[in-house]
Amino acid sequence: MRKWSGRSKFLGKISSLLVLVCIGGILWGMRWHRFRSHQGLVTYKIRKMDLVISVREGGNLQALSAQKITNQVPGSRTILQVVEEGTQITEEDVRQGRILIRLDSKDIEDRIQQMQITLENSKAAYTEAQENLLIQKKQNESDLRAAELKVRFAKLDLEKYLGSTLTEELLKKPEMPTSELLASPHLGGEALNKKRQCETNIDLAKEEVARAADRATWSEQLAEKGYVTKTELEADKLALQQKEVSLEQARLSADLFFRYDFRKQVERLYSDYLEALADLERTKAKCQARLIQAEANVRNRQATHLLNLTSMRDLQEQLKNCTIVASKPGFVVYATSDRPWRTDAPIQPGTTIRQNQDLLTLPDFNSMGVVVKIHESAIDRVKIGQKAKVIVDAFPDKLLTGVVKNIALMPDPTLKFLNPDLNVYVAQIALDQVYDYLKPGMSAQVEILVNQLSSVLAVPVAAISFQGEDAFCRILQGARIIEQKVSLGESNEQYIEIKSGLKEGDLVVLPTSGGLPRTANASGKVPQEGQGKSSGEAQSNLATSPEVRKEPSTPAPEGEERGRLLPAETGGSQLERAAGRRRRLPEGGPDETSGQKVYSPGGRANDNNRQP
Repeated sequence: MRKWSGRSKFLGKISSLLVLVCIGGILWGMRWHRFRSHQGLVTYKIRKMDLVISVREGGNLQALSAQKITNQVPGSRTILQVVEEGTQITEEDVRQGRILIRLDSKDIEDRIQQMQITLENSKAAYTEAQENLLIQKKQNESDLRAAELKVRFAKLDLEKYLGSTLTEELLKKPEMPTSELLASPHLGGEALNKKRQCETNIDLAKEEVARAADRATWSEQLAEKGYVTKTELEADKLALQQKEVSLEQARLSADLFFRYDFRKQVERLYSDYLEALADLERTKAKCQARLIQAEANVRNRQATHLLNLTSMRDLQEQLKNCTIVASKPGFVVYATSDRPWRTDAPIQPGTTIRQNQDLLTLPDFNSMGVVVKIHESAIDRVKIGQKAKVIVDAFPDKLLTGVVKNIALMPDPTLKFLNPDLNVYVAQIALDQVYDYLKPGMSAQVEILVNQLSSVLAVPVAAISFQGEDAFCRILQGARIIEQKVSLGESNEQYIEIKSGLKEGDLVVLPTSGGLPRTANASGKVPQEGQGKSSGEAQSNLATSPEVRKEPSTPAPEGEERGRLLPAETGGSQLERAAGRRRRLPEGGPDETSGQKVYSPGGRANDNNRQP
């Protein structure tokens, strides 16, 4: 029994030792697995920083203000003389009117001579029309006076015959009958005189008839008594008959006057008056028509003369434009020099040019600036008036400053033609000062300052991946790698603001060169092979931060700071900018309930409740 008891104790000790050895082996294996799993991981410790938001692009120096000289002469012209390209035009040249280019103007000079003759003829015709207008006005005045005088005379004739009062009544009441006119107490003039004469003749004839009748009666009585002879009696009876005939004639004359002559005379005089009025209206209309015709003739001749005068001035202006002189200082640049691919003939003597064709450009070097092409993904962030930093490639040690002066509304048609999917907008950056050593065409790098964020959480842009519209970041918690959903803010080429989802001090796992998936560019498209930055390039841009760490290949104590990557310069253009990049998640995606998904150090997905 004692023997078996000792052996049992010995076996128990051995078993306990084996259990301890197994536990130690397991713990050592877990530590070794953790160490192996951390090999090659690149992490970034989140911290608060001042984040400068900017847009960087490359461009070329240009004179933002330049005098463009074009051919303003219609038709085709031949260059006779042109100043050499590169010639500097000084203020003295401007004052002396130095000739920049001279065009053939022989046909214009011939047309000017012909137009001078035409202009003199049109001027003479215009003067003649003006004189005819004055004559017509005077003739109209004379004709109107004659017509008005005729009306007045016709009315006077009517008043002379009927009297002024009865004439006014007749003019107011033309349908007044003749008998009423004769019986009117207002009858006057020749009609009244004639009426009275007829009545007087009748009365006188009656009186003479009565006297002749008395004489004949008396003679008969005397003849019966023998005191007169029969011849004397016959003579008295014949005298009575003559007086009776005279009375009948007087009555007949009065009747003819009252029934015919008076009416006829009144109607004739009244008709003459009405005809005079109508003739006055016709004269007025004729005068007006002749005046309008004369005025139209004047306007026509005037328009013809002005048209000829304008043509003469145009020809003189064209003749003047055939000789282009310097109006501003600058350097002469041929318009065809910057477009060698165009089919336009070079600017030189003997070349035929067309109207509105660009000939020369005189850039103003006092308005030097940089012309850059901004990708459509960043154009909404660039505004006129924003400050900009400029570094000319030829002078990398000199930092220039400027301001955004202009932004094109439409994409650049040149690049649009070469690549329809590429939309860039031309922007002009005006320099704040004038630098004599700058020349047009020099390459320059421009950084447009969009915004500046103070004390914000930020991570490298390569640490952000997307699934759909959601952004995720892989963080290291112990031996686990967790996909954490984050809310993003603004970004620059290196860093992107984290609004929520991470806290200061978190370790963010950055993708390595072997495991970084292809990223989406700013337009949301995944670039093809060979386009954009490689994962190694993206990683090297992030290595400038002291918070970027790389796990060592040899074991290190828990919590000890790892070795750091060497700094590297940030490169790339706006087309490769990480702002807006989207990296695909590994298969499986985030956990739907917690917004997290746990990955093993090797990249395999684990359940959230699974312990390493």
